[in-house]
Amino acid sequence: MLTSPVSPPEIWAEPVPYFLENQMGNYVVPHSERGPGHRGVDFASENQPILSLTRAVISFNAKVANRNVVTLATGRYKISFEPVCGQLDVGSGIQKGEVLGNYCLPDSDHLEHCESCVHMSVRSARGYLNPLLF
Repeated sequence: MLTSPVSPPEIWAEPVPYFLENQMGNYVVPHSERGPGHRGVDFASENQPILSLTRAVISFNAKVANRNVVTLATGRYKISFEPVCGQLDVGSGIQKGEVLGNYCLPDSDHLEHCESCVHMSVRSARGYLNPLLF
């Protein structure tokens, strides 16, 4: 049960042109906090720059396990992209539509679930959200 009102979602820009046409994987709600699911969406992005969805700050830009991850912080949300090689340092501001990075190959031991795709996830204080809501 929610004890505080939920704000309506913000409207964000697309991370790549024709985002919906390039979408490859759907958000699947996990049944528990650590249960299986797909906590984001996948989209094709080979040879295209990844654009910032909204005005934010780069809060993470490094390798996690065997792939590069870039995370934007908006104050209310954290938006992560992987595998993406970021062009800006942590702490840098970024504007809506500005290039944040490019798809980059993960390490050879990473098992991709889709070819040349980027996984995008959105988190709030309440947990993961479907990125398509924005």
